[in-house]
Amino acid sequence: GLDCSPHRDMISYYTFQHILRLYCFVLFMLCLLMYYNTKDEDGHAYQWTSRVKKRLIAHELQDENLNVPVLFYFSYFSKLQNRLDDCETAPSIFDINFSNTYWQLVNIQSPQIFIFSSFLDTRPLSRINVNQYSGPAIRILAMVKGDLEMISEIPLICKVWTGQTVSSAQVQSADLLWYKEWGWNSPDRLQAYLLSCPAADLGRRKTKDPGLPNFVLPAGQRALAIVQDTCERPSNLLLLNEPEKERSEGLAVCLKGLSFPDKDISRDLAEWIEIQFALGVSRIVLYILDVHWRTRLVIKEYSRLYQQKLQVIPISLPGNLPNTPKLRQHFFKMKVNQKRQNEVLAYNDCLMRNINKAKYVALLDLDEVIVPTEGSLTDLILNLEQISYEKQEVYDSYCFQNFYFFTKQEGSVSTYFSNANRTRSGTSGEFMKCLHAVEQVRTVHNHLPIHCFSDEESDNCSVEIVDPSLGKLHHYRETCVGILNQKCEELQGNQIQDSLLLRFHPQVQQNLDSSKILEKYLI
Repeated sequence: GLDCSPHRDMISYYTFQHILRLYCFVLFMLCLLMYYNTKDEDGHAYQWTSRVKKRLIAHELQDENLNVPVLFYFSYFSKLQNRLDDCETAPSIFDINFSNTYWQLVNIQSPQIFIFSSFLDTRPLSRINVNQYSGPAIRILAMVKGDLEMISEIPLICKVWTGQTVSSAQVQSADLLWYKEWGWNSPDRLQAYLLSCPAADLGRRKTKDPGLPNFVLPAGQRALAIVQDTCERPSNLLLLNEPEKERSEGLAVCLKGLSFPDKDISRDLAEWIEIQFALGVSRIVLYILDVHWRTRLVIKEYSRLYQQKLQVIPISLPGNLPNTPKLRQHFFKMKVNQKRQNEVLAYNDCLMRNINKAKYVALLDLDEVIVPTEGSLTDLILNLEQISYEKQEVYDSYCFQNFYFFTKQEGSVSTYFSNANRTRSGTSGEFMKCLHAVEQVRTVHNHLPIHCFSDEESDNCSVEIVDPSLGKLHHYRETCVGILNQKCEELQGNQIQDSLLLRFHPQVQQNLDSSKILEKYLI
């Protein structure tokens, strides 16, 4: 036979060389680590590993406090804080006047202003008020307690830190996220607002000290405070969320603050998430007030499974509103309109978070699904856009009529697939849910857009009510919402079969089975 021993010797020789090189590299890294653990460049004792640990802690804190510029604080304070003019100094994150964990109180006597999040709005149509300012803007979401007219008259300033740059701009508008005609707007009630500052000069003005190092913060680490005077020491500091550079064409779905402290909604939530992705949704944002411990574990697993597609935002009620889980839940039942006025802030937060991350945003509840008659939601959107183009119309939102699927099924496992019967007629108006064009809509309510950019002469919005033959809003409830109670018996007695969602059941079930999340946590 053929003698292969020389060939084997060559393999052994090269294997030995690789092992030797790897050994030398590891030894070199260990020596380097030992060196930096004993001396720094000035010859002082120095722990290199402590820097790594500090960065890990900073990232953990940032993940826990999404709207606080933690990474900015760790970078900024170590390099610039002690060398800045008093008027340019940012507050420490430990000097922030926090309220109910996720809110920050602006240092002003009246009205009370609780800020939640801030965003850099770079959309092409971005503006502040008609014929006043067009261009990039800073948007701040806040709950305000006080005179509704007063907020627009108080001088407020957006102050922004970006590395060596400290910029200021006047708050030029305060959009109320609630129609005054709806009522429930007394001065002692917290109301949701979108505050706006022009951002055209953001990052252009340098600090006064020319001897500062050439320091630039990492991407996405700008910080913002709301003050009344540019030299005032701020009581608040928000992370200024910046949009993705590349625009996405996808669809995002936002789920309002979940408040289920006692009820385990794990199965419904898991199924709802899988249904959305099966329909063609590219991104889901969940807002969490408080949920059952098992539901929390399921959400954590889904966050790990869909890291780039699922975002979880913890939230609380602002100001003096109750925040212990059961008392808050009772408050929601007794104060329905106040509940809705708080929910609208999260909806607008979600709209802002999806600038450049999605082309359309839908604001849904856990018992709602927008279902296309044919194809996926992506196919439906393309179809709706084509119809609009042919009609030479520009719509800010495509809205779907509400059809009930009554879910009182004893022993039923699935909320969404157990009943293929719906009400024959739909309900529109305040019962609709919409696909909002992210680049055209400035503010939203849970059912309709409020302020839009598409009309150059006004903030009015253009809405298209989608023909039910193209798509519907499926609403899965045991009974009608309160306002329809008198009509509910008639709706329940006039139902027809509708199995359009059932075509997605195999894919949904396959994903549920393969993830094994429910199997892991449900008893």
